[in-house]
Amino acid sequence: MDTLVGPSGRTYAPLPIDSSRGVPQFFPLLFANRNYLFHLYVNVPAARVTDKSLILDLPSADAFLVVTVEVDLADGTRQPIFLRKVVPGLEYETGRIAMVFPQQRVAVQNLNGQGDFGSQVTGGIALR
Repeated sequence: MDTLVGPSGRTYAPLPIDSSRGVPQFFPLLFANRNYLFHLYVNVPAARVTDKSLILDLPSADAFLVVTVEVDLADGTRQPIFLRKVVPGLEYETGRIAMVFPQQRVAVQNLNGQGDFGSQVTGGIALR
């Protein structure tokens, strides 16, 4: 994947989000000599997920993508540095990093399920 450019003009390296793995999704990332752990999930009411052919364009009035980020500390513990609902078009700064999540389409079949069902979630990371 190519680099992403945020609304500010900042250039972001792509995050290793694999839409076919579904959500929730966890992945570690070594970036700028620091270890981060990312967790992505979708908050959506059960009534919205009965139609298995539905693709959710996030955020909507009742569904959204949530991202948490933890950083590994020198003593071997992890510290949460980010927890929030994210929306396309906004850039987020926390600690030493900035992030962007410009594309957020999640197929209902990818909620707690893997496969190629049309989900497209992208994100990027940069130094602040």
